[in-house]
Amino acid sequence: MVARPVPSLWLLGLASGLSPFGMAVIVPALAVFARDFDTTEGMAALLVTSYLVGLTIAQPVQGSLCDRFGRRPMLITGFALFSIASFICALAPNLWLLLIGRVVQAVGVSVGTVASRAVLRDTRDASGTAEAMTWITAFMGISPVLAPMIGGTLGEQFGWQSIFLFSGALGVVVLGWVLWRLPETRPAYTRGDGGLGLRNWGVLLRDPAFVGFTLMFGAVNGSFFAFLTTGAAIFERDLGLGQQAFGLIYGALSIAYVIGAAIAGVMIRGWGVGRTLRVSVSLTVMVGLALPAVVTLFGVNLASLLVPLAVLMACSGIVGPQGLAGAVASHPGIAGTAAGLSSSLGLLIAAGFAVVSGFIYRGNTLDIMLLVTLAAVLAGAAMLLTGLARPGSDLAEPAEPA
Repeated sequence: MVARPVPSLWLLGLASGLSPFGMAVIVPALAVFARDFDTTEGMAALLVTSYLVGLTIAQPVQGSLCDRFGRRPMLITGFALFSIASFICALAPNLWLLLIGRVVQAVGVSVGTVASRAVLRDTRDASGTAEAMTWITAFMGISPVLAPMIGGTLGEQFGWQSIFLFSGALGVVVLGWVLWRLPETRPAYTRGDGGLGLRNWGVLLRDPAFVGFTLMFGAVNGSFFAFLTTGAAIFERDLGLGQQAFGLIYGALSIAYVIGAAIAGVMIRGWGVGRTLRVSVSLTVMVGLALPAVVTLFGVNLASLLVPLAVLMACSGIVGPQGLAGAVASHPGIAGTAAGLSSSLGLLIAAGFAVVSGFIYRGNTLDIMLLVTLAAVLAGAAMLLTGLARPGSDLAEPAEPA
């Protein structure tokens, strides 16, 4: 593959990071939404759920459209839509219009992660894509840590409307940056299939490596989604700590994820993607298997919970980006479609662990730790599908189509 000029990683990181930012920035204001719209906090929580639904539905379609029409026009359209929807949300007179606005926000911003991965694959070889994805992941990891702090400050000082005005302004910044600095990178041989990508989806879903990398990404994210869903209840019931303490500690765990993503770049340069994944996934499986035993032997306390979970989060920061990069590595001709479908399926897998966690938790922390173990073991099994489990194997660079 011939290397092409690489667009700014700062731009691609910001475009990708705005997606989780938009989800998390409203979380501190959910009680305020419930009060102002005279509804329950459960209904207000739909503002998060509707956004996730929009992301899940839109990402595969966005990927196919990126292959058909190009990365640049889809980024321009997506961030224009996100900005307009954000400003409409700020003016929403009722919860239902706000919920619709949140779905439209997600549909627009979903192009950021998808197109950024496709641009990386367009302009780098398979190994270079994996290394660059660690930078994108750092943005995506720190974004939901900063977002609640920004949203809480804005909401308290200027009202919830200011949260959406700020989000819209960020969208305008990304839009202007794309217009100014991002060239079209789609290769001439890209195989948009003229529709929503259904034929290309079939190609991808029949590829064990694509399925393995996607499953790996979903499983490692599922390991901490399982804890996130019930973590506040566990902290209150077993440790006597409130929601604020949980928020601070979860923020620290998220920083461990970012640190893992940063370490991944160094590991890939020294070891290559294959060995980096073998070591990191093996550590994920070992810690996941040890977690229930640690909680059983030492009881539920900060050390027995946070030390293993911090290691798992750091491993997720290493493994997750390589799952995203590996899913598009063997399919440069349909990189957009591969990026969108893998993101959506990975999110569904991770969300599945969150749903199961909420369903099974009845005050027994060990049940949740066993679910985390299951996610870690699933990541190990997914490694076998990728073809990288054998010592000495690494990502292969496919021949560029004529």
